[in-house]
Amino acid sequence: MDEHFFITGGTGLVGTNLVPRLLRLSAGSRVTLLVRANDEAKMRLRVGSFAAWIEKIFGVADAVRRIRGVRGDVTMPRCGLKAEEWDEIVRSATCLIHGAATIRFDHSLSEARAVNVNGTESSLELARLCAECGPLKRFVYIGTSSVSGRRTGRVYEHELEVGQRFFNTYEQSKAESERLVRKHFDRFPCTIFRPSIIIGDSRSGRTTLFNVIYVPLRLLHRGFLRALPARPEALLDIVPVDWVTDAMARIMQLPESAGLVFHLTSGPARATKLGDLTRIAAEYFDEHSPGKEPRSVEFVSPEVWDRRLEEMRGRERTLMLQLGTLLPYIDIDRIFDSTNTDRFLEGSGLAFPVFSDYGGKILEYCLRSNWGKTLV
Repeated sequence: MDEHFFITGGTGLVGTNLVPRLLRLSAGSRVTLLVRANDEAKMRLRVGSFAAWIEKIFGVADAVRRIRGVRGDVTMPRCGLKAEEWDEIVRSATCLIHGAATIRFDHSLSEARAVNVNGTESSLELARLCAECGPLKRFVYIGTSSVSGRRTGRVYEHELEVGQRFFNTYEQSKAESERLVRKHFDRFPCTIFRPSIIIGDSRSGRTTLFNVIYVPLRLLHRGFLRALPARPEALLDIVPVDWVTDAMARIMQLPESAGLVFHLTSGPARATKLGDLTRIAAEYFDEHSPGKEPRSVEFVSPEVWDRRLEEMRGRERTLMLQLGTLLPYIDIDRIFDSTNTDRFLEGSGLAFPVFSDYGGKILEYCLRSNWGKTLV
């Protein structure tokens, strides 16, 4: 049977890469995107541009015909949909994918919950009706490995709340959202994906989001980043978006993946050392965008970092303060166990890309797109 995918957050980084993979599952598959917009005309324009971009970038020739949008908002009752739109989705959706979320770290807890928790509740309400009245096969929740919060050591896929504290309200609200989804494991088929730090496509370098790891990379490119309060051997769990969405598209089709959580993470064997990442980036920028002097990053203690930060003034201090939300993630000693993911991908031919092999593609796209000012 041809699939009808209803997706929230479908125009984000993961969504823009997942949609073409879903359309390729069968010639008759179609996608409905929940889109926030001020009016119907703006919604249609946005969806039309998105579908045309999918055709151009991913070569899905009939994406414009197979992608449609409905105007709504996951924070509103019934996702803000018109009655006839809500009913049509209940009757026809075979798969609901909930990816809409605020990823800001500086929201108050109430602000974060308004989007992440309330949005998940609305999506689950729709899924319950789809399971009762329609052909729903799967509810997919796009979570995050950051629900582990400040935990150290090995983090398993089956674990969620083990008394951990959180670095920010994003982590806490996503943990609370995942708890809601887990409560529905025995009501209808649910699958949870927990990606770690997602970066661009390993083959093209393309990304639509220049946050998290891109912040220090840009500072390094501009010659501002000269030190970090971390160890060069610290492991960064970064994953390219093409591998993440290839894995999702495969795993979510398998009936036995229902009721399970999947870490889409690099793990210790495939993680990138912080020192290697900064060295690769510095060498690339020096070659392709040389500055007044060679770039390098010194690794210092938190005490030295704080002292240097206090001595900074003006623009330099403002720029360095941008790193505040990222610093907790670059020197935390933990490992994400990916037993479920590894088992379900065994024999698929889907190999995990190693950053040292594709890092140049990521950095080249940063420069070619002028850090997202011109997406190509």
